[in-house]
Amino acid sequence: MWSVANPTPFAADYQWGMDKNGNRIWMIVVKATFDIQSDGRCRLAVKNEPVRQMAQPYGEFGQSSLQYETDLLGVKPTTDILVMGDAIAPRGRAVTALEVSLRAAAIHKRLRVTGDRVWLRGVLGLGMSSPAPFERMPVTYERAYGGWDRSASKSEDHRLDDRNHVGTGFAVRVENCDGMRLPNIEFADQLIKDCKDRPAPAGLNAVDCAWSPRRQLAGTYDERWRRERFPLWAEDFDPHYYNCAPMDQQPRDYLSGGERIEVTGMSESGTVAFDIPKIGFGFRTRFGRERVDHEGRLCTVIVEPNVPRVVLAWQTSIVCNRRADELDETLVIEKAHA
Repeated sequence: MWSVANPTPFAADYQWGMDKNGNRIWMIVVKATFDIQSDGRCRLAVKNEPVRQMAQPYGEFGQSSLQYETDLLGVKPTTDILVMGDAIAPRGRAVTALEVSLRAAAIHKRLRVTGDRVWLRGVLGLGMSSPAPFERMPVTYERAYGGWDRSASKSEDHRLDDRNHVGTGFAVRVENCDGMRLPNIEFADQLIKDCKDRPAPAGLNAVDCAWSPRRQLAGTYDERWRRERFPLWAEDFDPHYYNCAPMDQQPRDYLSGGERIEVTGMSESGTVAFDIPKIGFGFRTRFGRERVDHEGRLCTVIVEPNVPRVVLAWQTSIVCNRRADELDETLVIEKAHA
């Protein structure tokens, strides 16, 4: 009862959940890990990443950004495209700045990575220090705009940038900028020029579900919700809440395999380029003597160009409701396609 038969070489796991309307959902996730060869071909990795039951931050929960989001939060309405790793200087020679970019489907995203800097007050006013040279720089939200302004003497007067809780910091009052860190990671077309600038935090990896704007997609939980819908999701719940990629890394439709992905500035070779492997998965769920066939959707693409490798996840779901106790098993069926 409630098991997954998985004859494939890939990881698989299940989760029970509930959709916005209170339907009981049986969800399966299959996960495959591929090493990216120098010629762009993908080869099945010796070690396959497991299906993650829980999110995994870089450090402590709430105090650091996500390294990996859970694979079993809910049914994603589109594919998350994520990139995780360090920016790497060309030929191993230290630089003060470089550009990192992602191309995938219709997505083209460019980030500027700059060495450590601070705001300095001089005779001509407030300016930026010269950036320190670097050979590698983590492309994480800890090095992006955001975080806290803790310059006020009372903790209740401290201010948080709700879009990124762990960023380099900011100052509401310009006089508190002196000596403050500048972000290392910025959008290439939104570079900070003034301490009063409030750019969007820039990154390529998962956005925490407690951060804006992802948190708002969970909907409104007020007194009316308590009276009329508790314990269901809010009436204005948006399933894109389940997606963890930055919104500009979520394509309109699911990817299906074969799409070209290119990441620059995050590998020793300068560029990692490959086509997503053309495989997919079907599923056959057994309720007693009845069989129900359903298809998987590619829900997550995690590119790790420092390795280099790509981790893919497919999800499927089926509404069970009163038949939940009749569900015996789901069979995973690998389907290669041209």
